[in-house]
Amino acid sequence: MHGRIFSYLAASALCLALVGQAPALAAASSPPGAERTLLRMIDAVKAQSYDDFLVDADAQLKAHFSRQQFEGICGLYTEPLRKGYRLEYLGLLHQRGATVLLWKITAGESQEEALLRLVMKDGKVSGFFVH
Repeated sequence: MHGRIFSYLAASALCLALVGQAPALAAASSPPGAERTLLRMIDAVKAQSYDDFLVDADAQLKAHFSRQQFEGICGLYTEPLRKGYRLEYLGLLHQRGATVLLWKITAGESQEEALLRLVMKDGKVSGFFVH
């Protein structure tokens, strides 16, 4: 019986010790070059400038991202973005030789949020997605 009580006390002490330890988290700050690129792209949507939107794009994105697709993004996001927005950097992933950067964006006065994925490879934008 004393053995079981000792085991319970030891297990409880271990649990309390573990609860007191905070996990190590990386600082959530975006790479400055990537954030500047994203801000330029957001400004291009606000200005409805297709050419400015693709300034930092790689050849593949320039070839496959049509003016019509850009106008679709503008139709949904230009007005809310013009009222202001908040960005929150969430982190990055390394996938297939590219860096995928993730932000949460809240546009205008809305409580609606969207996920922005900016895919970069060799210093160029190879993908831009709003979810």
